[in-house]
Amino acid sequence: MLRAADDAARTAEKLRALDCAAVISPVLEIAATGAVIPCGDFDAAIVTSAKGVAFAGDARRLGTIPLHVVGEKTAEAARKLDVHPDIVAGSAEAILPLLLARYGRRPAHFLYLAGRDRQPVLEAGLRAAGHDVLTVEVYEARAARALTDEAISGVAARRLIAALHYSRRSAEIFLKLAQDAGLADALRDMTHFALSEHVAAPLRTLGLNAQVAAKPDEEHLLSLLSDQLRVKTP
Repeated sequence: MLRAADDAARTAEKLRALDCAAVISPVLEIAATGAVIPCGDFDAAIVTSAKGVAFAGDARRLGTIPLHVVGEKTAEAARKLDVHPDIVAGSAEAILPLLLARYGRRPAHFLYLAGRDRQPVLEAGLRAAGHDVLTVEVYEARAARALTDEAISGVAARRLIAALHYSRRSAEIFLKLAQDAGLADALRDMTHFALSEHVAAPLRTLGLNAQVAAKPDEEHLLSLLSDQLRVKTP
């Protein structure tokens, strides 16, 4: 498990339900940027990660305008703060047409609470349609300096048979850290499960066995893992 520590711990619980033992070795550390959210006359706010809600500061401001989010986890984080999202979609690609349908008749002013490293799909799509997007980077993901000793020894001994990859950046960091630890050959004996083709790209560039979830969410990623394990089990 290569996710940030809190996310990895939650996923590890789900893996235990699949009779899988997880070794957690976060390659990213999530931290607030300290960015100040400006006051303004916004038509709506957009958040694409639960971390965007967590690092938004005074959440009451999110409740004063329509809130549109990516991911049920993000929606749950907002509801816990008594802020109820209007549009909820599974990905940036999925929410974009919904936003364009809702606001397509006139230029709208969006407040986008985002992470520092992200794909530009949402912002580019809204701006191309004539909307104004103010992006405030409220959190960032800092790269780890090394894999944990447990992860290094497990991969080297071929005890770890799979790695779960949730973002392209984390996959790229993992590959660098693994190569720095002398694990390049051992990575070829693992199956790498990726959330999307975009995430899988750096894995495939190195000729690794990368399997991609049917949809870019954890439910489908873990379903793919479960199916693959079932096939390999006599």
